[in-house]
Amino acid sequence: MKKSSIGFVLLMIMSINIYGEGLRESLESINDEFEVSTAQEEIEHPIEVQSVRSILSGYDPLEHTNGQLRAGYIHLAEDVSPHSTAYAVAGHFHFDTQRWNGLMVGAEAYTVLNLGNNQKYPDVNPDFFDVNGKSFILLSQAYLDGKWGNTEIKLGRQSLDTPHADSDDIRMIPNYFEAYSVTNTDITDLTLSAGFIHRMAGWENGMDSSEFVHVGKTLGASRNVDGVYYASASYEGIKDLSLSLWYYNYHDMANVLYGEAGYSYEFSKDVSIILGLQYDGSQETGAALLGNQNAQTYGISLETDFTDIGVTILCAYNKDNGDSGAVGLSLGGGPLFTSMEDQTLDALGTAGSAWIIGVGYDFEKLGLDDLTFGVAYGSFEAEDPSVYRSREVDAVLEYNYNELISVSAAYASVDFKVNGMEDYDQFRVIANYNF
Repeated sequence: MKKSSIGFVLLMIMSINIYGEGLRESLESINDEFEVSTAQEEIEHPIEVQSVRSILSGYDPLEHTNGQLRAGYIHLAEDVSPHSTAYAVAGHFHFDTQRWNGLMVGAEAYTVLNLGNNQKYPDVNPDFFDVNGKSFILLSQAYLDGKWGNTEIKLGRQSLDTPHADSDDIRMIPNYFEAYSVTNTDITDLTLSAGFIHRMAGWENGMDSSEFVHVGKTLGASRNVDGVYYASASYEGIKDLSLSLWYYNYHDMANVLYGEAGYSYEFSKDVSIILGLQYDGSQETGAALLGNQNAQTYGISLETDFTDIGVTILCAYNKDNGDSGAVGLSLGGGPLFTSMEDQTLDALGTAGSAWIIGVGYDFEKLGLDDLTFGVAYGSFEAEDPSVYRSREVDAVLEYNYNELISVSAAYASVDFKVNGMEDYDQFRVIANYNF
């Protein structure tokens, strides 16, 4: 967004009285994410097929009344390379104007502070701060939102939740996008959307989390490109079934087609499942700035929830048969069912497969409300195992003290089975206070 555009948005914000949104819980617990909704909830909300990564990274800034304060710690221990550590505090303040003739202006400022004088490169973990390991302030959202009937248009800096562009909130600041989007629900049970993504900020933009960077640079292209165009259709008109189809055009790079189906079924009041199927394919286009793109990835996921004992079991499998491996064009954590805290199938860079199995437990059955624990094991392997082969173990603990305070801790241990790649352990903990 140009500086003049930002100034115009801020001027509008200053001229209109602001108000806060209603407060909800910031983060859902692992077991809540795994749970199949009740029959009434299924009617109101789409069926969500979860991966370990998506359970950890759910984010919606509007779930906080006005903002959030956050404190975090991360430690990465590799076998040979020096360990890296970081601790920080962060926060954001979000506000919207009231609608006038269908129009609303929104903005959010996000701050990340490095409070340690001894936290300097090369020993500081780079995921928390800017490119120089320092504190920063970012105008993370600044948008004009128009809603008329069943059509909503949103222009400017914003948070997105699409399969290949998402917030992936597992560090101090999530991902944000300069984008233009439109959504329509005129047809019952059918949601149509389209948009254009120009720039990206946040911890996964590949350049500097404190700046909005052209998506071409984020993806590693040799020059700037127009951006990413997308269109989607999601259908909820069949009981217990969700269907969605997404098309992305990465200008002068690739076309991507993503499809997903989710089906829920209750065996009894205490036992239910969610079955997920997915397809993710890509093909180079235009100048093919990223070279050959030929992904053909298929996936299946099964979640089983035993509500009477507080246990949820998740297993998933992805297989890619393309020449270039799974789609490596995600602006965020990506959509694959087998994605974990660190490892994802697209990291292989070649055809291969991945599988995971995980178990979540809700301690409410033991009298400890709002405390959940999950553990998962995953395998990632190229068709030629000598190229890429790894194993990952994740353990996650989450506690929601009340509607204002929540804490999550995640540990990941990655073991590579090929020469020249370092094993490592990673631990992070993040505490949030919503206001």
